[in-house]
Amino acid sequence: MATRFRARIIAHPLLTAALVLAFVGVAAASVPVFKATETPKFCTSCHEMQPYYDAWAVGAHKGISCVDCHVDAGALNHLTHKVTAAKELWAHFSSTPRFPMGTADVPNARCLACHADIMSSTGPKFSHKVHAGAGPCVVCHSDVGHKVTLNALAKADVLKPGLDASASATPARVGANDAATPAHIPVSCTKCHDLTKVACSTCHQPNHTARGECATCHEPGTSWVFSHPSAQDCASCHTPPAKHFGPACTACHSTVVPFAMAVYKHASSACADCHAAPAGHNRTVVCASCHLQPGVSWAYTHPTAGSCASCHKAPAKHFGTACASCHTKPGVTFKGAVYRHTSSACASCHTPPTGHSGTVSCASCHKKAGTSWAAAHPSSANCVSCHKPPASHFGTACVSCHRPLVPWTSATFRHPSTANHSYRSFACVKCHPSGYATANCTCHGGNPPSGD
Repeated sequence: MATRFRARIIAHPLLTAALVLAFVGVAAASVPVFKATETPKFCTSCHEMQPYYDAWAVGAHKGISCVDCHVDAGALNHLTHKVTAAKELWAHFSSTPRFPMGTADVPNARCLACHADIMSSTGPKFSHKVHAGAGPCVVCHSDVGHKVTLNALAKADVLKPGLDASASATPARVGANDAATPAHIPVSCTKCHDLTKVACSTCHQPNHTARGECATCHEPGTSWVFSHPSAQDCASCHTPPAKHFGPACTACHSTVVPFAMAVYKHASSACADCHAAPAGHNRTVVCASCHLQPGVSWAYTHPTAGSCASCHKAPAKHFGTACASCHTKPGVTFKGAVYRHTSSACASCHTPPTGHSGTVSCASCHKKAGTSWAAAHPSSANCVSCHKPPASHFGTACVSCHRPLVPWTSATFRHPSTANHSYRSFACVKCHPSGYATANCTCHGGNPPSGD
């Protein structure tokens, strides 16, 4: 029985001593009495042992007698232990026992008497074999025989002052419960381990892919704040995304800057060594001519000076080679180009359409050369200089019937005066039997008299 008592002086110490000695003598002389004093039930003769007895009766060792754990095997050892029992009896009457009082002295030999194979056990959570030389079994298994709670001790009025018995399930033990493994008994890790020398992964499993020992990135202690190693092979922890370029991560990424803020530092200005130009892209010039920030931005910036034809192919039927003569905003837009003619001789470049007169200056009718080919008819001119009368047409003075600026199909014939006759009152052949070039009055015979 793991008990140590503090002395309490009673009224008749000599009488008490005599009673103890008498008890020892009788016990030694009587085998039945000797055996009775070694039964677990005998322990309850002292009320302070009741909580330990009750816990033993429901524990894993309830089939093992108390003396099997607290006394070495052999009749002589058991007889010698009666002296220790007498001291405990003396303490019962001479002091006020209070519990818990520490760990009982139980050598490993007593445990191994029943658990001889435990030292070869290497279970999934704990290896007894590894811990064989760490200390006696009772260091970790001090309450295996009777797991007494503080509440039980308080109810028996033997709880040590200053302890809180409100948690009925709290084991009656001394020391913190820091064990992290669920199957581990409640004992402080630091009781056996120097945590500064134990790898974190021994007890902790990371919630990310294993990347080596935890202390490489995490500072053990009160916080697991991540601190990136200042120098390390990035690929040992990070897998580059698809279509990533270059094996040297530090060429773009800094260990103290988020990956999303990486800035690629090109080792060469020859973009085509790594990048394929998009479809339809000009492959004959250096990329940096138009992309001024390679590796940072592919924003296009048109060169301020250069031969357009080195990059651009003029469309079919395009005129001229000096693009800037018409396209005044190179690099901005090709639309809205305004051609600025260098010569007023249109025919030197342009071929008039079929049926077009090539005998007069284009500018006579096309007032906005280079901007619009819309025709503007001269307000007054000799028509035949541009227009050829059709066959069987009458007269050479076009203005007799046609008005400039009015379509030819809207011509109105105005007959010369015939004095007293109206040409509309009879058929034309009455006067023009041989055609409109001559007139012969068939009514009066011969040419009509003037004024008639």
